Amino acid sequence: MNKKLITGSNNPQLKAYWRTRLGVTAWQHPTGILTSRRLRKGHGPLTVVHFKRLSLRSMTRALCHPKQLNRLEVRTSLAFIVGPLLFAIGSLWSLMEPGAVEISSATLAMGSVFFTAGGWWQLRQAQIAVEKLPAETENWQWCGLRCALTQSMGTVLFNINTFFLWGWAQPNDIGWLLLAVLPNLLGSILFLISAADGLIEVGHGKLLVYEPNHLGWWIAMVNGLGCLWFMQSALAALPNHLPEQSVFNADMAARTTFLGSLAFAVVGLLSLAECSEDEITST
Repeated sequence: MNKKLITGSNNPQLKAYWRTRLGVTAWQHPTGILTSRRLRKGHGPLTVVHFKRLSLRSMTRALCHPKQLNRLEVRTSLAFIVGPLLFAIGSLWSLMEPGAVEISSATLAMGSVFFTAGGWWQLRQAQIAVEKLPAETENWQWCGLRCALTQSMGTVLFNINTFFLWGWAQPNDIGWLLLAVLPNLLGSILFLISAADGLIEVGHGKLLVYEPNHLGWWIAMVNGLGCLWFMQSALAALPNHLPEQSVFNADMAARTTFLGSLAFAVVGLLSLAECSEDEITST
């Protein structure tokens, strides 16, 4: 059963429940267990179990349940649907029409804006949740905050990369290396770090668990897959013959960007369903 989260700074009612060397992933509340992900998403404690068990049918009902746009988690989910879809369109366009660089670059740049908005709203959710942590829990110990922070930083770097490639059609070698290649690589690394923290968060210290009835688990797993594809894209887009502006495999970079973007769009849909997981009856 879901309970409303007690608000307030340095919540004395929360005691560490799952603690690993990588930080705390759940707290004991007088009414049940409050996991890191549920705290971060503004959900309350659960009794008996540490996640809301949902069938595929229940997940679908949660996705279709009416949403309130004033909720941060809803806006975050929508941004992580629109942004990745624009990324997918832009990368697919570059594969189908190699000469239409300006259109594909503009689409990718617009997609990065939604990515960054989603990253910022997700970080804001974590910042609000930090105020509810007990005094003995240091902010850096919380994998939920690390997950949101590194992903938000990664989206900003993708902004730099996409807007540079869109706005500077014929960059010099140094500009291309510093404002296109490097932000793409660093952003992808930050996304991988964020994905690892997300997996640790739902696995309570373990990178890999199996919880197919847990929306948070699906989100973490598919997000990790998307981050791996983005990392593959960044590696394929590394320069292979400096100072010339040529990369190892431009087609592979575009294909894996497309695949990663589709994965992130699925994450957005799953996150939108997660917004309503407490508002439906499990079946």
